[in-house]
Amino acid sequence: MAATTASLAGLATVAQLALYVHGLVTKITGAAETARQNKLECKNLASRVSVIGDLLLQLQDPAVAQPLAGLGHTLQEAHDLVVACQKWSARRKFLYADDQAERFREVNRRIDSHLILIPLLSHISITRRLDQICPPNPTSVLLPVAPTMVVGCASAQLQEPAMVQYATVEFASAEIAVLTGNFGHVLSEDVSGTVYKGRLHDGLEVAVKSLKNHGQQRHEQEGAFVAELETLCHLRHDHVVHLVGWCAEDDDRMFVYQYQHTSNGTLRDHLQGGGFASPVTSSWKARVLALLGASRAIDHLHRVATPRIIHRNVSSSSILLDESWAARVSGFSAAVLQEPTTDGQLVGEVAGTLGYIDPEYHRTRRVSPASDVYSFGVVMLELLTGRPPSWESKDPNTLVGFAAPIIERGDLGSVLDRRPSPAPTPGQMEALKLVAYTAARCLWPQPQDRPAMSNVVTNLEAALGLIDSDEPKQSY
Repeated sequence: MAATTASLAGLATVAQLALYVHGLVTKITGAAETARQNKLECKNLASRVSVIGDLLLQLQDPAVAQPLAGLGHTLQEAHDLVVACQKWSARRKFLYADDQAERFREVNRRIDSHLILIPLLSHISITRRLDQICPPNPTSVLLPVAPTMVVGCASAQLQEPAMVQYATVEFASAEIAVLTGNFGHVLSEDVSGTVYKGRLHDGLEVAVKSLKNHGQQRHEQEGAFVAELETLCHLRHDHVVHLVGWCAEDDDRMFVYQYQHTSNGTLRDHLQGGGFASPVTSSWKARVLALLGASRAIDHLHRVATPRIIHRNVSSSSILLDESWAARVSGFSAAVLQEPTTDGQLVGEVAGTLGYIDPEYHRTRRVSPASDVYSFGVVMLELLTGRPPSWESKDPNTLVGFAAPIIERGDLGSVLDRRPSPAPTPGQMEALKLVAYTAARCLWPQPQDRPAMSNVVTNLEAALGLIDSDEPKQSY
């Protein structure tokens, strides 16, 4: 078969070969319906190959080309065998039925031999790709050093981080089961997957996110898994969640994070999650600190990281709060590497969360760092107002549409969240006005008119300074 030899050339040809083999499956199931000889064998064969037919279309890896080609040869023989069962006379049925049954058994054995190799080679290929992204490191995970404190600085809690070295480890599914107590402690669950708490052999507590397998969307999920792994494996910042390890075995796709970086949930949990009290719900300073930490992380992605990164899914749900209530940016499954362009880079599909997506990016499918700036502007409005980014009601049904015009006309006080207590002091109010002004600029329609993330950091540092200067001075 000419297509079989050509299929070894590359990925696109593998897809074509899978389509060809899928066509053979369709022909076999059709021919089996009119078989006159060995009807049971024909029916069983048709039932068996129909199960794998749709799965074959998802095969894209060049490593499976050879067993897939062999499967094609065998299925062609199987089709010829079923067709022959349509034409036999009564005399030949009687004389050769046993011989045909043996041929069916042999075809099934050969199908098995090809199918066994396909997942094995796929796993080897994925592991090689991931090793290229995150070279295996046999050393154990290193704990982060304590953050540097600068005496006399208003934002001493959030000094630029030292680069801390971590070893990123590949785990087997069985190891994940052991360290999570057989997945017994569920921390959270959503449409993307389930998060479990666990503990490594050295005592480090971890949060394991097991991604859900959505069947038809598996190809997209695989791309998202590799994108997040590729980004986090080399990314080190005090306000970015730290990846301890990962698992890609059979259908399992899991990330292992340091639990202390996720222990207080997401920013959204505290803004929209109900009546429980926390520093974020009750303190304007804690909110500005969270914004400042997240802005520094995003600025690091845009200007410092090598290569530079566009997050594409900045939201209050992708900003975690660690054990000391510092912000840590997460959720890198939609991240893309920046390209050297001033007009934004064209992407295949728009990614992000409803209510946070830059309208210009949504319209043109051109993404840029300014798209992250817009999304962060929405997060800033969330922390100011305590409202979600969108809701189901009459217009305006977005936070931007509701709050931005009120802020623009200087009436910030009417939309401020009432939960922080007591009411803002004069210094706090000036700080919140600066945050609101910065948010409004982040939300300007044209990307080129929005501030760079470094300017957002500068304004938030100034806002924190205003809050600190208004706090009562301690006497000694």
